[in-house]
Amino acid sequence: MKTKRIILLIVILSALVFPAFSQMMLQPVAAVNLLRSEMISKEALDAKVTELQAANNGQEINESDVLDIMINDILVLQGAEQAGIVLLEKDLNTLVANQKSSVESQVGRGLTDEEFSSVIMQAYGMTFEDLRMKIKQNYIVNTYIRQEKNEMVSNIPGPLEDEIKTFHKKNAASFINPEYIHLSHIFISKSDPAITNAKEKADDVYRLFEYGTKTYDALVLEFSQDESSKFLGGDIGWLAIDDTVSRQIFSDTFLDAVFLLNTGDVSKVLESRTGYHIVKVLDHAYPKLLSLDDSLSPENTMTIRQYISQTLYVEKQQEVFSAAVSELVKDLRAKAEITILL
Repeated sequence: MKTKRIILLIVILSALVFPAFSQMMLQPVAAVNLLRSEMISKEALDAKVTELQAANNGQEINESDVLDIMINDILVLQGAEQAGIVLLEKDLNTLVANQKSSVESQVGRGLTDEEFSSVIMQAYGMTFEDLRMKIKQNYIVNTYIRQEKNEMVSNIPGPLEDEIKTFHKKNAASFINPEYIHLSHIFISKSDPAITNAKEKADDVYRLFEYGTKTYDALVLEFSQDESSKFLGGDIGWLAIDDTVSRQIFSDTFLDAVFLLNTGDVSKVLESRTGYHIVKVLDHAYPKLLSLDDSLSPENTMTIRQYISQTLYVEKQQEVFSAAVSELVKDLRAKAEITILL
């Protein structure tokens, strides 16, 4: 892993400065003091090395480079605190809710807290509390860097049309839409204590449709327990055949079954992880090679041109942001006491 190493004067402190270290269970490898003294343990360093190796497909990671990263993280967080940058609990809750809404938009329905936590663990390998902490730290760090290095990170120019076209040509194979299906459903929950047997309830509802006793739309309004879709005719939006989040929420068996249906079909009772569904196919879109003026997907009106422009702009932002971080860390290291015991 390539990292920019910042040369610093290592201050060697006597054993009298840290008299408790020999008595501690954790072995210290470094101490950082900008606002207050903060210790990095060997155990924490080893865990971070393991984490980064896993993220880089097992590639060998230099321990000293990882220690530098951990020191820099502490310096930036302490610097932000020193600058008075905070994130109130209510604002953090809003940011987390936005993250949840983003996931819900992908699966086309609301998620319980338990379902959301499961998706977070599956997609990112972190708990809900880990996610909250990560969102909080990212907000504080980004705000701090923009405040301290505003002249570097503002007024970044967007990409040129030729750059967009070249990117599309080089990555044409990446711009292929998978198969999509647009669904509505009647949903009977497995977890409703008022329903003794959810499968039997769903079968009873299906028979009302099968025998023509009531229309599908009428049954959605009367029986569906998906409050976010029942007043929209049961519409849960578009699902992609390769959408791992949808498969985590519903199950592989459920998704495979609905993708065998044709436009206008109404399924028999299908089981997902959370309940039973009677599904109606509103539309079916098949795989397609996308041009610059095509939409990203049936439910996303952003064009490929707009997406590439945004992608290239974000890459440029990251380059500039990385340079700003390096400069800020250099400033902080010059002010801080850093002791390396490794």
